[in-house]
Amino acid sequence: MSDTEPIRITDKLYILPSPTGGRFPMANAFLALGNDAHALIDTGCGPEACRLAQERFGVDLVVNSHCHPDHVSGNHLFSGKELWVPAERVEETGAIKRLSLRLVGPDEFVMQSWESFVQEDLGMRDYTPTKTYGEGDVLDLGGISLQAIHTPGHLEDHYCFLIPGENILLTFDIDLTAFGPFYGNPEADIRRFVASMEKVMEIAPRVAASSHRMPVEENVREELEAFTAKFARNEERVAAVLDKPRTIEEICAKKPIFGKYLPGVEVIYSFFEKTMIEKHLECMEQEGGVKMEGGVYIRTR
Repeated sequence: MSDTEPIRITDKLYILPSPTGGRFPMANAFLALGNDAHALIDTGCGPEACRLAQERFGVDLVVNSHCHPDHVSGNHLFSGKELWVPAERVEETGAIKRLSLRLVGPDEFVMQSWESFVQEDLGMRDYTPTKTYGEGDVLDLGGISLQAIHTPGHLEDHYCFLIPGENILLTFDIDLTAFGPFYGNPEADIRRFVASMEKVMEIAPRVAASSHRMPVEENVREELEAFTAKFARNEERVAAVLDKPRTIEEICAKKPIFGKYLPGVEVIYSFFEKTMIEKHLECMEQEGGVKMEGGVYIRTR
């Protein structure tokens, strides 16, 4: 069995694992094998896995859960196929330059580092969406359907897909990993992310299958709650660094959220960490737990 051998969830739904087992900077993809069409959901599983999907199963259309490179880096390998993407901010997807400005802009050095990483390390190329979907839309493949559930916060265009009848939810970057939620892009929003978590918990899925670990089939509610609790954990880590007044640069130097960065992508990780810290500081300021004076952040309680 190869590292990219599909893993069965149901007779019509499979995980297409990446060589990293779903660990960033790659992501597992999903195959939905309908009677009328076969859909590959996300393409960040690597070129070998994408080729396997096409050669063994035939891929009639590709669906993206959102625009992060670890989910769309193989889109160009399916040129000529239908490509469904979220309607939100669709004008900023497809071209690496536009996506770079959206996700890590406007600093040119960070953008160049990000563009180099996604092209050289992930093999990402520009792509052209052909159709969009939105909240509540259902893609009927024949014998299996995908219902789009808008779950912003991670990104504005992040979606989950519910398999009606099976009560299986593909949660993508609501990934239920030990690291916890990622909200390191400018458009990410902690409060919207928490609201999306509440929305997912209201669905009460029987199975939650994310892009970065194997499906959760037991204690699903508890796993979702534990993932949500990591927002508070991260805030506590940021607050702990404020044992004395510090500038944003001094706070970031402590790496309170990431702890360490992957070698070779320190510039990008530093941007992500700073963005996440700033979002927590903003929330803490609004709640009266932190104030800024003279260029430094000070805990008030």
